[in-house]
Amino acid sequence: MSTLLTLLGIAVGAILTYLFTRFHEQEKHYRLLQTGAYADYLRGVAEAAHLSLRSDEADLFTRIAYAKTRICLYGSEEVIALLAAFEREGGIIGSAQQRKAFVRLIQAMRISSTAQISDLEVILFRENS
Repeated sequence: MSTLLTLLGIAVGAILTYLFTRFHEQEKHYRLLQTGAYADYLRGVAEAAHLSLRSDEADLFTRIAYAKTRICLYGSEEVIALLAAFEREGGIIGSAQQRKAFVRLIQAMRISSTAQISDLEVILFRENS
């Protein structure tokens, strides 16, 4: 009887370990997809702010659209709402209002971040707000 309980304990432990590991790996994979989409979008917006005559605009806007699609799939509810607000402002970082919308979007993408908006503005745009 003792051997049976030991084997049962080992089996239950192995099953629980498998389930917890699988859940953790799924969460990790989801987080990688989410942060990849966020980073690709931010990279595209930054590149769009520095277009030149040699820039391939079609390729750039295709990459931005692909990143936005992935954000719609993997992004948090708050990030999606702030992305929509940024897009309503034009989706570029030209005016002060567009920059503020962009910074709010970045702050939401930085999950569990306590970074101040003013610090992000200084880093991104070299301006003191």
